[in-house]
Amino acid sequence: MFLLGLIGAIYGLLILIGLPYALFTIRSLKERIAQLEAKLGEPEATSTPETSDRQSATPPPVPPRPEATEGPWQTSGVSPPPIMPETREPSKAYVLRTENFARLGNWLRTNWTLAVAALSLIFGGLFMVQYGVERGLLTPPLRVIGALILGLALIGGGEWLRRKFGDVSTPSTKHLPSIFGGAGVVVLFIGILAANALYGLIGPGAAIGGVALVAAGAVLMGWLYGAVLPAVGLLGATGAPFLVSASDTDATPFYAYFAIIGLAGLAIDSFRHWAWVSALALVLACTGLSFVHLDVGSAPGLLGAAFALGLGALVLPERHLVPAFDGVPLHRWRKDQRPGFPTLLGAAGIVIASLGASVIALDPGSNPTEFALGMGALTAIFLAITFWLYRAPTLDLTIALPGIAFLAALAVQPRQQGEIYRTFRALVDAAPETPMPATLWWLMGAAALMAATATWRLNLIATRPEVDASARALPWALAASAMMPASALVIEFLWNPRAVIGNYPWALAAMAGAAMMVLLAQRRGARAGASRPRDLGLLAAAAILMIALAFFLLLTKAALTLALALLMVLASLIDRRFDLRVLSWVAQLGAAVIGYRLLIDPGFFYAIEDASWAEFALSYLGAMAGFEATRRIARKDRPVLIAVAESAFLTTLAMTLTLAITRYVDLDGHNFWLPGLCAASWAAVALAQVWRLPSSTRAARVIRAVFAAISGVTAAGLAAIEIGTTSWMANFATGIEVNGPPVFDGLALAFLPLALTLALGAWAMGRRQERLARLLQRALVPGAAAIALIWGFFEIRRLWRGPDLSASGPSDGELYSYTLAMLLVSLSVLAIAVIRRSEPLRRLAMGGVALTIVKVFLLDMSGLSGLTRVASFVGLGLALAGLAWINRKIDARWRKG
Repeated sequence: MFLLGLIGAIYGLLILIGLPYALFTIRSLKERIAQLEAKLGEPEATSTPETSDRQSATPPPVPPRPEATEGPWQTSGVSPPPIMPETREPSKAYVLRTENFARLGNWLRTNWTLAVAALSLIFGGLFMVQYGVERGLLTPPLRVIGALILGLALIGGGEWLRRKFGDVSTPSTKHLPSIFGGAGVVVLFIGILAANALYGLIGPGAAIGGVALVAAGAVLMGWLYGAVLPAVGLLGATGAPFLVSASDTDATPFYAYFAIIGLAGLAIDSFRHWAWVSALALVLACTGLSFVHLDVGSAPGLLGAAFALGLGALVLPERHLVPAFDGVPLHRWRKDQRPGFPTLLGAAGIVIASLGASVIALDPGSNPTEFALGMGALTAIFLAITFWLYRAPTLDLTIALPGIAFLAALAVQPRQQGEIYRTFRALVDAAPETPMPATLWWLMGAAALMAATATWRLNLIATRPEVDASARALPWALAASAMMPASALVIEFLWNPRAVIGNYPWALAAMAGAAMMVLLAQRRGARAGASRPRDLGLLAAAAILMIALAFFLLLTKAALTLALALLMVLASLIDRRFDLRVLSWVAQLGAAVIGYRLLIDPGFFYAIEDASWAEFALSYLGAMAGFEATRRIARKDRPVLIAVAESAFLTTLAMTLTLAITRYVDLDGHNFWLPGLCAASWAAVALAQVWRLPSSTRAARVIRAVFAAISGVTAAGLAAIEIGTTSWMANFATGIEVNGPPVFDGLALAFLPLALTLALGAWAMGRRQERLARLLQRALVPGAAAIALIWGFFEIRRLWRGPDLSASGPSDGELYSYTLAMLLVSLSVLAIAVIRRSEPLRRLAMGGVALTIVKVFLLDMSGLSGLTRVASFVGLGLALAGLAWINRKIDARWRKG
C-alpha cells in the first residue's frame, strides 16, 4: 500500500505541476501569436499607443519565431502554434511518399547520435528495473521507484531544456528536449509494466490505469514538443512490453496497453496534423496486438482493443463524437484526386475493427460464445457505419467490409469443419425430442437486420437533392439487396440445413426473407430519387432470388424448371412495366440457371433414362415457352436479354429434338445414325445464331457468338463421332448392320440431314453481303459436299455388300460404281459451273475428273477383271473425250460473250 501511495503521489505531482505549467505555456504562446498577427496586419488608429521619439526611433523587438519541426517525415518547414488546429489544414502529403522516406534518411544520417542517445536512455531505465535481479542489492519496490524517478527526471530535464532553449529553435540543443522527454515516457512505461509483469507489485487494473495516466501526459507533451518526441515515445512504448515481461506473465492486459498506445498517438496527431504519427501509432498498435493475440487468444480482449482503435481513428482526427468527413470518397480515389487524410484514417479504423472481429468469427476453433461474439461484432460494425457515420459519406464504401466478412465467416465454418458447424450437423443423429437449433435463425436474423438498416440509409441518401445522390446510394442499395439472399445461398450450399431442420422450415425461412425484401422494396418505392428504378430493381431481384430458393427446396425437378421459367417471365414483365433494368439481369440469370438444369443437373441423362415423357415435356417445352415469352415481353431497349432468350430458345430446341429422338429409339439397338442426326439440329442452331449476328448490338453479338460457337463445336463433334463410327463399321466386324431399305436407310439418316442443313446454310449466307457471311459460305459449301460424298461412298458400299459394311470386297461392280459416281459428280459440278458461269466451279469439276483418272489407273487397273475392266476404261475414254469437247465449247462461248 505504501508503494501504491508513493506511485500515486508521484503521478499526482506530475499532473498538479505539469498541467498548470502547460496551461500557462499555452496562454503565453497564444499572446505571442496575437502580437505577431497584430504586427503583420495594418494597425488601427484607435489602437496605436503613444510613443516618444526615442521609442519610435528604436526598432521594436522581434517576436520569437515558431519552432521548426524538422523531425522524421517532416511535412512543413515551420511548426504551427501549439494547440491551434484552426491555423493548419490536415496534411496533404500523407505518409507513404518518397519525400518522407528520404527526409527520414537524411534526419537519421544527421542526428544518428540522438537516436542512439534515446535508445541508451531507455535501456538505462530497463537496466534499472533489472539491476536488483542481477546484483540483489535493491528490493523490487526500490527498482521500480528508481525507474520511475529516472523517467520523471528525464521528462523534467527535457522540459527545462525546452523552456530555456526550445525544442528545435536553438541549434546546439536541437531535438534534445524531445529525446529526453520521449525516453522518460518510455522509462515510465517500463517501470509500470515491470511493477505488474515482473514483480506483481500492482494488479492489472492499476497498471493499466498508470499506463493511461502516463499516456495522457505523453499526449500533452506531444502537443508542445516537436516531431521527434512522438516517434521516440511510440517506438519505445511498443517495444517495452517485450523487454520487461516474463515467460509466465499473463499478457491479457497488453490488449489494453497497445490500444492506449495507439490512442495516444492519434490524440497527439489530432492537434499537430502530422499524419505520419497517426499512421505509425496504428501500425505499431496493430503489430503489438497481433503478437499478444497469438500468445493469449482472448476474443474479448482483441475485440475491445480493435474497437477502441477504430473509434479513436474515427473520432480523434476531427474531434467530433459523430464523425463528419467530406471531400473525395473512397470509391472515387484517382491519381489526381485523393480522399483527405481523416477519411483514410477513418477507413483504417473501420478496417482494424472489421479485421479484429473477422479474426474471431473466421477462426474454425472458436467456441459458440466466441463465434457469436465475432458475428455480433461484425453486425455491430455494419450498424455503426449505417447509423453513426451518416455525416461521413466519404466512408460509405466501407460498408462492404463487415458485410463481406460476415459472409466469409458463414462460408469458412462448414469448409473448415468449425465447432459451430459440427455442433449444428450433430443434430442429424440426435434424438427426435431434441429441439431444433436456433443457429440459422440468429444468422438469418442478423442478415435481415443489416438489410433493413441499409435500406433506411439508402432512403436517407437517395432522396437528397445532391447531384451525386444516386452514385452515393449505390453501395447501400447493393448492401440492402445482397445481404439476405447471399447469406441464404451460402447457408444452403455449404451448411446443407435441409438435412438438419428439413425442407419445409428452411423454405418458410426463404419465403419470409422474400416477403421482407418485398417490404423493403415497397418502402424504397414510396420515396423519390433519381436512383429509385435501380434500387427497386435490386430489391425486387433479391426477393425473386429468395422465392427461387424456396421453389428449389420444395418442388420436383420438372416443376422447379417450370417455376424458374415462370420467374424469368415475371421478372421481364415487371421490368417492362416499371423499367427496372436490374430485373433484366435477373431474367438473364434465370436463363442461365435453366440451361444449367437442362444440361447438367438433372441434365441429359436424367431426361433420357429416368424422366417420364410428361416430365420431359414439362421441363424442356416449358423452358422453351419461357424463353420465347421472355423474348416477346422484353423491352426493346434490352437487346442483351432478347439475344439471351432467343439463343436459349434455339439451343433448347436442339436439345429437345436430340433427346426426343434418343428417347424414341431403342438405345440398345443399332442406332449408329443418332450422332449424325443430332449434329444436324445443333448445326441449325449455330447457323440461326450467326444469321442474327449482324442485326444485334455489341453485347448481344457477343452472346450470340458464344452460343453459335458452342452449338457449332457440338455439331462438329457429333459429326466426327458419326464418321468415326461408320468407318469403324466398314473396317471391323462390329456386328452392327445398316437398317432400312437401300438409299432410304440409316446411312441417309446419319449424313443427309446434316449435309442438307449445311447446304441450306450456305445458300442463306450467300444472300447476305457481310464479310462474315461470305466467309462462312465458303466453309459451308465444302462441308456439305464432303458430308454428301461420305454418304455416297458408304451407300455404294452398302448397295454392293449388304447391311454389313465390313463384308469382304470390293467387287468389280463396286469399283465401277465408284468410278461412275465420280464422273457423274464431276459432270454435275461442270453443269452448275456453266449455268453460273463460274470459273472456280469449272476448275473444281475438272479436278474431279483428274481424280477419277487417278482412281481408274491406280485402283481399277488392278482391281477389275474381264469385260468389266474393258468397259471401265472404254467408258472413261469416251467420257473424257466428251468432256474435252464440252470444255472447248465452254471456252469458246465464254470468250465470245
